[in-house]
Amino acid sequence: MGAEGLTGKVIWPCNPEYEQARQEYNRDIDEYPIAIVYCCNDQDVANAIIWSQRNQIMLRIRSGGHNYEGYSTGTGKLVIDTTLMNKVEIDTINNTVKVQAGTRLGKLYQILYDKGYAFAGGTCPTVAISGLVLGGGIGLSTRYLGLTADSLIEVEMVDAKGDVLIANQSFHSDLFWALRGAGGGNFGVVTSYIFKLQKKVDKITLIQLEWNNNKRARFSFLSTWQKWLENLDRRISAFGRIYKQGALLVAFFYGKPEEAQRILEPMLSIPNITLKNIEYVDFIDAINTIGSIYPKSDRFQDTGRFMYKYLTKAELCNIISILDEAPTDYDSLIKVYSLGGAVSDVNSKKTAFFYRQAKYIIAISSSWEKSYESSVNKEWVGEGFRYIKKLTCGSYVNFPYHNLRDYEIAYYGEYIRILHRVKEKYDPCTVFSFPQSITLP
Repeated sequence: MGAEGLTGKVIWPCNPEYEQARQEYNRDIDEYPIAIVYCCNDQDVANAIIWSQRNQIMLRIRSGGHNYEGYSTGTGKLVIDTTLMNKVEIDTINNTVKVQAGTRLGKLYQILYDKGYAFAGGTCPTVAISGLVLGGGIGLSTRYLGLTADSLIEVEMVDAKGDVLIANQSFHSDLFWALRGAGGGNFGVVTSYIFKLQKKVDKITLIQLEWNNNKRARFSFLSTWQKWLENLDRRISAFGRIYKQGALLVAFFYGKPEEAQRILEPMLSIPNITLKNIEYVDFIDAINTIGSIYPKSDRFQDTGRFMYKYLTKAELCNIISILDEAPTDYDSLIKVYSLGGAVSDVNSKKTAFFYRQAKYIIAISSSWEKSYESSVNKEWVGEGFRYIKKLTCGSYVNFPYHNLRDYEIAYYGEYIRILHRVKEKYDPCTVFSFPQSITLP
């Protein structure tokens, strides 16, 4: 086996850059690929796909390296990395943007904001567009602008034969449907995206609320959260978290602070708030403020489920009890992400994102500093997940969990049968696979 046929920047284990190149965002992932190919164009991607088959080496596809379970890498695998494919081209006449697969969200937000556009992206600035959009894509504009995938109008993908396909509503429409919610690593290597830009924006209201060192606020927060979401103005999207010592809410409101204050009244009525920031800021400043919360890398486990039901007092108390057993005071969390609004407006059959009518996503996560702390944190996440699973329906594919049984149904619901057919059509030899990939029927 040699390097003949591989193009782009190829990093082998003998190269000094290898140790850094093999690292994922989640530092708990410790895999040793046979090589990492940093592709510069579609041909580099095609060459890597063909080389892997010729040498009988399995592939992994990586854009930002943020897959929670490390499914974008693997020991003995060939990693196709699109980091160097990061061009952004805006068409201000047609209000569209073409984004290459390795483009990080922080860069994309800034370029779009400079032209006056908001974008329905995520919140972590180092996530690449591929990892976000192919699973649906949620963020702090979701209820107003929809999922990231809802703005997608075309993709360019290199398939298992090394051919370049264009998929949209008119060409390869079945593939285009599948890529909007179930596309991550399953059918080919998507190298670029075209999005319709929906809204011009200058300023929005940034909301940050916290109840620190306030254990009583945790129950009040969850109880208020589910009532608050029932008839919530779609211009506001929010993420919340409760932890051993308190609670936190961050949100974007596409309106003025005075109106936001009224909308937030149920949350603001929770006693003993320790941080209250409701300010009208440039859109990019709001993006950067929330983005600064994320560490450059971390050791963690994080998994999320779709909530449809209204939790009883007993169920809320059980969730608080889970937190009381957490291994850390501040880094073991129950998190909630608002859905509804523009997400539920879209006909569920329009994309492969199945769980459009869910009220919100509830997640359990824990992070730690030292590798020896891994087991106790993962055990706590596992125990909490088993309880939360009883209350919920389906898992969010962008928050994967390796212990999830029957993962295809959990991630894709009733759409898995259609996805099996799409898989059979576009990847009949299972060139693209990973531990929780879509299988052949």
